[in-house]
Amino acid sequence: MERRDRFLPPYISTRLAASLLTILFLLTAAVSGLFAGFEISQIQLLLRIGNYSEVSEEARWAHTFIRNTLLLSRLALFGLTAVGFIIWLHRARINVRAFGCRGFRYPRIWAIIGFFVPILNLFRPYQVVSEVWRASDPRAVDTPVAWMSMPVSRYILAWWITLLASVFLEILATGIVTHAGFTIDDLLAARSVGVLVGITSASSAVLAYLVISGIEESQAETWAIISQAEAAADAADPHQIDLQTGPEAPTVTSKSIWRAHAADS
Repeated sequence: MERRDRFLPPYISTRLAASLLTILFLLTAAVSGLFAGFEISQIQLLLRIGNYSEVSEEARWAHTFIRNTLLLSRLALFGLTAVGFIIWLHRARINVRAFGCRGFRYPRIWAIIGFFVPILNLFRPYQVVSEVWRASDPRAVDTPVAWMSMPVSRYILAWWITLLASVFLEILATGIVTHAGFTIDDLLAARSVGVLVGITSASSAVLAYLVISGIEESQAETWAIISQAEAAADAADPHQIDLQTGPEAPTVTSKSIWRAHAADS
């Protein structure tokens, strides 16, 4: 294994962030599962109304209140989880540079803006997460580009497909009611799509948990291997760094800092 460049960014464990995200993802999966189940009960209620069965006003209000509560809970969890995931992903992307990996196709800034650029946000986050997964592999520590030959977990593709599906289905369900109207058939169609929204959202949350836990564990193992190798190298030749000589260090300016940051992306 080659000695790491001393000017690489520091490695910072993402264990705490991954633990917090795990809680959020599990809560999201639970609430989404409840939402899917409640949408099924909504379908049953609508069928009773369509068949002119008697439904009390209290039952209607109770269904409306519970559904709105679940919708708000899902929205709040989605916002918190999205922010936490982006922060975690950016840190994880920096960590793979701390390992000495080079040759990335997407600079670290894409770990953030990739979710917000129209059209690109349909695939760029998946590409960034895939690179981080491969570069975090403990088997990729031999050379700075060994990570390129590492495989990508199928969990990542499954997570991204189910996430996109849940978003598109949510938009579809809203569009059915907004543009088609509030007839029994329209509401039944919207609630049927809502069941699929809950299922795909819960599946996406579980898969996201598998992705972040896999990357976090791989990065911890990779850093342990690198630290042990560097400690062994320093023990074998403790004066290696002190004996190195070179030209006088250049003056640090704002331009030089920007160039160094760009080269280190």
